[in-house]
Amino acid sequence: MSFPSQEASIASNLRDDILRGHYRCGERLPSERDLAQRFGVHRSTVREAFKRLAQLGVATIHPGGARVAPIEEASLDVVEHLLALDGSPDPEILDQALEAMSGFRAMAARLGTERATIEQRAHMLEILETMMRTAERGDNADAKLISELGNCLVEASGNIILKLMRNGLQPHGDLEAEAKFMRGAEPNNAEVEPLLWRLSHAIENVDGATASEAVYLLSCLFRRSVREQTSERQTEPRLDSEPGARSAQGEVQS
Repeated sequence: MSFPSQEASIASNLRDDILRGHYRCGERLPSERDLAQRFGVHRSTVREAFKRLAQLGVATIHPGGARVAPIEEASLDVVEHLLALDGSPDPEILDQALEAMSGFRAMAARLGTERATIEQRAHMLEILETMMRTAERGDNADAKLISELGNCLVEASGNIILKLMRNGLQPHGDLEAEAKFMRGAEPNNAEVEPLLWRLSHAIENVDGATASEAVYLLSCLFRRSVREQTSERQTEPRLDSEPGARSAQGEVQS
């Protein structure tokens, strides 16, 4: 098992503090000397950590230290860290990420449908057939199949920029974790099934426009479901605020 280097660990700490808003845009980060004392490292290690922050686009380096950069000027790589911050993504950031993914996937669907080879097209149709059988049974969508279909469309598009965008936008966590999240936010199968059929028909008939529309609508359904699920989680009462919870805890302690 590999462990992050000292500069990587320091950069991660500072990055998360910046993303949490502990440092405002334009604010100077602690000096190299202060950070070196705080983490028990040489100042050159802190300097390397600053370079990592600059590469990510969340800070700019100045003589003797660094300042926080506007988040809008950060690289696409910062999305991964925003979504993973504190183990629970900010609902607004998550919704914006899904909004961006909707347009990205729609473009990939159009180009991938129009440019796919016979083998690629056959593989996409196999995936969709499995997904439609799953929907017919009333089962939830398989995150692995959704990811595989998306990757097939991007690869078939032959567009290097779309491939780079996919690498930057798609979740970097393992698929099992993604599937656990999706199990609570799947759209209604009654809405999904007709769109899967439309997408399958479009890919089979090399109809890029219809494929793009179907994928965009599927993405919007998922985005809506995630938004609803997030809203429900925010309104759920905490255990310690429920009636009787405090007295029950007191009984256990006594």
